[in-house]
Formats: sequence, C-alpha cells, structure tokens
Amino acid sequence: MILIGEKLNSSIPSALEAFQSKDEQKVVELIRRQGDAGADYLDLNTAICGEDELDRMLWAMDLIQRHCSCGIMIDSTDPEVMAKAAKAAQGRPLIFNSATITDRFQQVTQLALEYHAGIVGMPIDDLGLPTDLEDKCAKIDRLIAQLRQAGIPDEHIYVDVLVEALATDGESGRKTVDAIAHVSQNYPEVKTVCGLSNISFGLPRRKLVNSAFLAAALYAGLSSAILDPSSPSLRDTLAAARVVAGQDDYCMDYITYIREQEETQ
Repeated sequence: MILIGEKLNSSIPSALEAFQSKDEQKVVELIRRQGDAGADYLDLNTAICGEDELDRMLWAMDLIQRHCSCGIMIDSTDPEVMAKAAKAAQGRPLIFNSATITDRFQQVTQLALEYHAGIVGMPIDDLGLPTDLEDKCAKIDRLIAQLRQAGIPDEHIYVDVLVEALATDGESGRKTVDAIAHVSQNYPEVKTVCGLSNISFGLPRRKLVNSAFLAAALYAGLSSAILDPSSPSLRDTLAAARVVAGQDDYCMDYITYIREQEETQ
C-alpha cells in the first residue's frame, strides 16, 4: 500500500503554527519522522496560511527536497498554487490533490498530464456529496470515466472514497469499505485513497478505530492512505492486515517486521 504522510497539513494546529512562523526545525522534524517511517509521499497543505499559502508551500517543499526522498502530494484548492509548486518540485514524483467532477477538473488534469503525475479525484458533482453507497459508486464511475476521457491513465487515478466520521454516521465505515471494493473489483488499475483518521473523529481512543478501519479497508483493496506512518499501532496493523489479505507472500514481510521490532526493544 502507498503510504502518504499526513503531518504537513495546515489543518493541524501545530503544523499551521510551524508554517506561519517558518519554524524550520519543527517542519524538518515532521518531514524526517514520516520519511524514516516509510512514507512514500508527504501530503503538503498550506491552505490555511491564507494569502501566504504559496510562499509557505514553496518553503516547505524546499525542506522536503533537502531532507527526504519522498514524493510530494500537492494538496491545494488553488490550481495556480498547484502549478507553481509542481514547477518547483524538481522532478519528484507528484500527486495532485484534488479535483472533483465539476471543480478544478480541467486545470488539475492538465497538470497531471504535464507532470505524468497522480491525481486525486473526489466523487462530488453539482448535487454535492454522495447520499448513499449506490450514489457514491455511481459518482465514482462517472469520475473515472471523465478522468479517462481527459487522458489520465488508470494507474495515475486515485479515487478519494470520502471517509466520514463514524461519530456522525454509524454506517460510514461499512459504506467506505464497500466503495473501495467497488473500485477494486471494477477498475483494478485505479487506486483508492482516503484520509484514514477521518473515520475516528470525535471518538475516544481514536487509534483503535483507525487500526480496525485500516485492516478492513486494506482487505477490501485500499491502495493508499493519508495517515501517520510513524504510528506504531498503524504500522502493526498494516503488517498484520497485509498477511490476512494475502498481500504478503509466505508472510515474509510480516516476519521481517516483527524481527526488526524485537531487535529494537
């Protein structure tokens, strides 16, 4: 599974403070911690910095390039910010996050084609968010069709399965897992992605819920997730869930992981 580090997001108060004050030590710490924990990409969002979004985006991107080898997920609602950030990425693997069926679609697909990058698509149309599982799957089908028509190859498409908090929708976990399975079964080269921790928002002991959801989602075919790759509980769950899902031949990755854990204790 593709691991996308979540910690460089201005919606997190500590990250926002570090961006606003240009606290290089703090941001480099976040970069290195996620890179050392095995992140394939780092999600970079400076949107809440307001008029300084682009300046902080470019500043943080420079730090990423100097302190780790991860790819970069450019996370913005402003296509102009995305374009300037991509130009500064100096050949790093990129994912653009995100476009909906109606909003920013043309601008973001053109950037993805230009940079041979991944693109996160959200199944949201003029009628808004999906109302139920059937509606979500129908909007996913439409989204994938439009991305294909725009020239995006299936392997560069990341469908955001729109995780909602269980605290407000008790069926959210089941519906999300079923949507992942829909993509996995019908579009085997298309990737799925989610903001994993959204599932537990508002609940106590969130790590327990996050781990349970990760195991179920991975079994259904989840391709990638925006999460904290340094979380011991998520790392444990990922190693064990890959075995159960038949994604770890002869359990070798799991055995290696456990041995490494034992050696560091």
